[in-house]
Amino acid sequence: MIKTIFLSLFLIFSFNTVNVRAADSGPPPEVIKKTNPTYAEAKALVKSKKFDKAVVMLEELLKDKKNANNPDILNDYAFSLRNLKQFDKAEKFYLAALKIDPKHVGANEYLGELYLQTKRPEEAKKILEVLKPCNCEEYKELKEKIEKYK
Repeated sequence: MIKTIFLSLFLIFSFNTVNVRAADSGPPPEVIKKTNPTYAEAKALVKSKKFDKAVVMLEELLKDKKNANNPDILNDYAFSLRNLKQFDKAEKFYLAALKIDPKHVGANEYLGELYLQTKRPEEAKKILEVLKPCNCEEYKELKEKIEKYK
């Protein structure tokens, strides 16, 4: 009986964690702080819109092989580059993140936004189709931006 209750609670909390991750396109902040404090600091810079400082810190993180294939770090790096208007470089890193995790909702949404910023609405619409099955906030946000673009 206790094992059944424990298993039930474990499953409930596991699914809740997945939902939180999907909404933020990455692990929860407390997990990042424990597993990669430097990334937590870089992510805080991204959230506070200090993109120039975030880029420097994320570049250093990406030099480490254990971080180089982390789609969340690649996505945050690309996001920072895009906000610094370095569109070509940002696109390269969004695509790198999506090569590792093709369903990464954050990288997909932000790549779609980059396509709109660089006047490629048809490419953004293709990304929207990739996001459609998730029925997530990222899908809704990109859809709104595409509709406003017209």
